[in-house]
Amino acid sequence: MTEPLRVLVVDDEAPARAKVKRLLAADDRFTLAGEAADGLLALEALEELRPDLLILDVQMPGLSGFEVLEALGAELCPPVIFSTAHDAFALRAFEHAAVDYLLKPYDAERFHRALERAHGRSMAQAPTPAPMETLLAETRKAPLTRLLVRAADGGGGWAPVALDQVIRLSAENKYVRLYTASGEHRLRQPLAELEARLDPRQFCRVHRGEIVRLAAVTHVEPASHGDALLVLENGNAVLLSRTYREAFLERFGVSDRRE
Repeated sequence: MTEPLRVLVVDDEAPARAKVKRLLAADDRFTLAGEAADGLLALEALEELRPDLLILDVQMPGLSGFEVLEALGAELCPPVIFSTAHDAFALRAFEHAAVDYLLKPYDAERFHRALERAHGRSMAQAPTPAPMETLLAETRKAPLTRLLVRAADGGGGWAPVALDQVIRLSAENKYVRLYTASGEHRLRQPLAELEARLDPRQFCRVHRGEIVRLAAVTHVEPASHGDALLVLENGNAVLLSRTYREAFLERFGVSDRRE
């Protein structure tokens, strides 16, 4: 007999989680792996439990369902059934990237159809990373308001970092080193991808592998060959390449007078 598919249920409303659990219990092809009441707890549960299926609320306070998926990454994300009270956000992406989506309020028959699709995909062993990348590509078009990083307490959890706390972002191959007033973090995302979603009024690329928050720059010191050094509020110095010098100085609000 095939083992039942393990399901993680994520919704900030307890009655909504209770409804999903009740409907799941009526189908012995599925079993509850766990539940989470917000996005941060969902990330921890996803990494710990590694469920076969995720039933995910889209709109949650604190951290949206899409931010959960983006932080987790397509390669670690199980098949997803989205649950939402609104149909205005990227339903076309849902159709291409998700097993199904449930528009609240839904009934037992609609929920059963979603489970049928999930079970059918599992039996066919359909790959999920490529479709999920389609969805994440859609979500990454939205402007960033914060970044998700590993919590500094070492417990393996996640924490949101407001963009006004960011001092500098440095490329490290396929990763980015994030510098904040409280410490450093590593993000699993290319620098160019992050740059496209940062507010250009607040952030500026200053080197091929460096982006700084303009308000975090305390002063500019001249260097050789048309370059300069940017001294940041955390005491770090970052090279301002002559390639990016003019654009940076214009945004920083100083004239480009070279010695």
